[in-house]
Formats: sequence, C-alpha cells, structure tokens
Amino acid sequence: MDEEIIFRMSAFPTGEGGKYMEDVFQRGKREEARRAQQQQQQQQQQQQQHTPPPPQTVNQSQGPWRSFAVFDGHGGQEAAHFARDHLWDILKAQKGFWSRDHDEVCAALRKGFVACHYAMWKKLPEWPKTLTGLPSTSGTTASVVVIRGKHMYVAHVGDSAVVVGVTDDDSDVRLQALEVTQDHKPELPKEKERIERLGGSVMKKSGVNRVVWKRPRLTHNGPVRRSTVIDQIPFLAVARALGDLWSYDFYSGEFVVSPEPDTAVVTLDPRRHRYIILGSDGLWNMMPPKDAVNMCYSHDKMVGPRGMSCASRLGCTALVFWKQRMLRADNMTVVVLALQERGGAPLPMHQDEVVVDLANSWLMGQQTEEDEDACSLRKRKIYVEMNTTRIGHAWSGSQLLERSQRQHCQTLRSSNVTANAQQRPWTLLYATVL
Repeated sequence: MDEEIIFRMSAFPTGEGGKYMEDVFQRGKREEARRAQQQQQQQQQQQQQHTPPPPQTVNQSQGPWRSFAVFDGHGGQEAAHFARDHLWDILKAQKGFWSRDHDEVCAALRKGFVACHYAMWKKLPEWPKTLTGLPSTSGTTASVVVIRGKHMYVAHVGDSAVVVGVTDDDSDVRLQALEVTQDHKPELPKEKERIERLGGSVMKKSGVNRVVWKRPRLTHNGPVRRSTVIDQIPFLAVARALGDLWSYDFYSGEFVVSPEPDTAVVTLDPRRHRYIILGSDGLWNMMPPKDAVNMCYSHDKMVGPRGMSCASRLGCTALVFWKQRMLRADNMTVVVLALQERGGAPLPMHQDEVVVDLANSWLMGQQTEEDEDACSLRKRKIYVEMNTTRIGHAWSGSQLLERSQRQHCQTLRSSNVTANAQQRPWTLLYATVL
C-alpha cells in the first residue's frame, strides 16, 4: 500500500483586475470514506455474531484523496460559478474515475469535463445575455488536481497552470520546475490546426492571437443565409475552456473552443517533489515557473513560524511586478501545496496554512467528525469580495495577512494598477479545494 502524502496548503486570492472577486475554498468530501468505515464496522459486528454478511457494494473511493481546482472566469461569472458548484460531482460520477488504472481515471476526467460543458449548454437560456442581446459568452479555464495515495491526476483547459517544484540531484540549493500543464494558446500548431479544421480561424488583436467569433452582423434580422454578412471578431485568447458556447460550429457539430482537457499523472515522492503550485495567468504572466518554485523554497528556509505563507509571497510579489511594468494587474489566485517527508523534520507553519494528512483527518489535530463539521466553515472556507475601496477576509481565526503585510498589499491596490478596475466588472476568479 502506498504511503500517504502529507503537505501544507496555503492560498492567495486577489482581484486587482476586476470590480468583484469571489474565491471559495471547500474541503474534500469524505462521504465515501465514511461509508467504507461504517461497512467495516458492520462486518466486524457480523463476524462476532457469526451471521453471514449481506452483499457488499464495491467501495470505489479506495483510500483517501483530496482535490484542488482553480477556475479563471471570462465573459461573465456564470461558467466559473457552474464549474465550481458542479464539476466535482460530475467528475466522480464518471465510470472509471475511482479505478486504479491511470488510463481509466484520465479518460473519466476528460469525459467529466465534456459533460460539465454540455450541462452548461442546458443552462445557457438562464444566463444573462450580453449588452447587445446575444446569448452569454461566459467561459472559464479549469486546472484540476486530484491526489490519491502517491498519485496526482491533473486535468486542464485554458491558461491557468499546475507546476511542481523538483529537487535537482546535483544540488539542494535550487529546484527545477516541472510544468505539468501547457497553456492552450490559439497560436500553437496543434490548436490552430484543430480550430481551422472545424471551420474556425485565429487572428491577432493588439498583438495577441485570439480565436475568431463568427457571428451575423448585429443589424441582421431573420435566418442566416449565404448572403448574410458575417462579422469576424478576434475574441478569445485561449483555445480550450469550459463554457464559451458561442464557439459551437453547426457544420461540424463541435465547439471551436474545445472543452476536452489535457490530462497527466505524476507519481509524487516527497523527497524529490517539494511544491505543487496551482495558479491563474495573473501569476504566470509575471513569474516564470522556475522562479515561483524557488521563491517558495527560499521563503520556507528564511521565514520563521507565523510568517507570510508561500502563496501570499508569490501573490504579493506578482502584484509588485504588475505595478513595476505599469500594467493593470489581472485577477490572480495562487494555491501552494508544500509536500513534507513523513517522519522528517517539519517545516515551520506560516500564517493561514493548514496541514493536510491523507492518512489522517483533513486537518492535523482534528480527529473526529464532530470537530470537522463544527469547523468546516471556519477553517475550510474563505470568502473574498474585492472592489476598489475595501477587501474582506475570513479564515480560520487569523487574518489573511499581518497588519504590516496587509498595508503593503493595500499600497499596491491604491496605485493606478486598480484605478480602472471597473472597466471589467464581470471578470471573476474562483479557486476551489473540492
């Protein structure tokens, strides 16, 4: 049986580029594990009573697991909301998701993403229309990590990313960055060929390659005919996403902006793999992956207990970089999982970090279901609403940053980086620990 993973988790959300931002972190659901424990207790009681046990259903969860996800919405909040609320339930309902075969799990992840996408299509009539009266153009990136035993399963669409910090065999000074995901940019040969094969196209706008939205001119009324004037609008800077239902091609019956994710499996070794970083493009546009993992590595060495968390360090540093380049900061969420060797010397706990032990309770020190349920909201859920005038946090009895750190970040927010935040009131970002 694989030795279970133990790690520290921290998160940093900021909504510099939008009027509102809501990041929701939810604990991993334990119903399957609890049912397995109840079944085991029933079997023990029946053996003591010498009665034959009733037929047992196969417990598909087979061991502890935890899930993490980052959703970066665009074109409206609806798709990110929907993915946050429903993607996990859809994934675990897919055949093969609980299999021990890696190929079956990856296939289930791909089917789950596509099923979530089509479930959004059913909700499209309920979503707000655009200012011009067209159906919603809401979509979202999705980077999902499922850790079970020593295996990490990753499914990904869009330009959020998952990076692993790996120790170099020749040196203990710096880490190497293992980029588990690749951004789905329209200019990539593979993506561009797929888009053009489906009848779509890619055009540049302001130096950025975008998937073209082919739609009838807004003044057009009636059915679309061959003579109908079609406007070609460079629209979306990613080639794959959940939502973006405007990209459906009626001739091929497929979506030009594909919902099918890339998947990967990584076997984790805490002696080599030190950090797992999930982040939206607001982080990666300012910081190369190698710099990010090494910043976490050096931060843990230099900062003592109760200091700023690794996620906060990455997030605040990225905000400084945005300001130095005199750019409006993009919405950003960073989730950092710092792996520890079981039985080794523990690293100092920073602020707003929780220890996740897959062989024990969800949070170290909480051993009972009653404690978990009583603390589920207080210690496992963070709600952040940000605008140009205030920011509010709620997290496990301690504030997201110390007063000095909060003042430092507030200085960044008062700069011209956020002066035009109301220009994108619809841009919302979600990060979910499922």
